[in-house]
Amino acid sequence: MPLDLCVPGPTHHPKPPMLLPASRICKQLNATGEGHGPNSSLNAFWTWPPFALFDVVDVPHKKICADPLLQTINSILQRAKDGSTVDHWWFYLAVSDYARAPKRTDEPSSEAGTNAPIDASFESPFIGQNEFDVARWLNGKPKGVNLDSHFFGLLDKQAEKSGKVVLCRIGDSHLEGNEVTCLLWDADTATLWLGGQHYGDWDD
Repeated sequence: MPLDLCVPGPTHHPKPPMLLPASRICKQLNATGEGHGPNSSLNAFWTWPPFALFDVVDVPHKKICADPLLQTINSILQRAKDGSTVDHWWFYLAVSDYARAPKRTDEPSSEAGTNAPIDASFESPFIGQNEFDVARWLNGKPKGVNLDSHFFGLLDKQAEKSGKVVLCRIGDSHLEGNEVTCLLWDADTATLWLGGQHYGDWDD
């Protein structure tokens, strides 16, 4: 059964054994020109749009046009775009095939996310997974995939009910370690807030 990951405020979870060590992640990122945090000397970006968005609750395909979750996904994608203030798609609705993910560019890509409305036949490969499961997918992305490696979003049962999105961070305030912290956030400002992250913002 899909997990409801949302609780008030930041939640810290035990370190999953299969996540890549942060040092390896940083080496991979730096080798491709992407940088995060104080250890990055390649650029000043703390985050690197677009951000993966994982749907972990099932989208039933009966009476699909009226399906509330499909409408929620479209609404969250659209509201995040409208709230970005720069009219950009910063959420990429993830599928299992890395080949379909945005490709790396020399700068954070503001227009490489998923454009709403999504196809009515969409089926998420991440149904029933938790934040650690999808973090492994994110950490396993090839060098050429242009998605932030530490920050991502989740659509769970709480998102279906509230129209909000769960934002997650891999690592501590220095983006080191394997802990995963989650926040429930309004879709209207979700990507704007992620895209404008600086050191310490997440923990304030």
